Amino acid sequence: MSAIGTRIRNGGVAWLARNTRAEQTSSAAEPRAANPPYWLLWPTGIVAFVLCIVAFALWGINGAGTLFDMIVAFCT
Repeated sequence: MSAIGTRIRNGGVAWLARNTRAEQTSSAAEPRAANPPYWLLWPTGIVAFVLCIVAFALWGINGAGTLFDMIVAFCT
């Protein structure tokens, strides 16, 4: 059942329902920021690139076994 179209009776709760504005009830109705923080993508990309370079360097110098041993040591 829906309460759409029903009249609010006089009372304490009815007074609260009539005098409560939408912006007072929820902050989710606020619009999003116009400029999301894209600057966080640059440091993340740089760190990922450096980790790739280090992984390829370790692979070339010591072989894939070193990377595997590091992953096993990190996960245990």
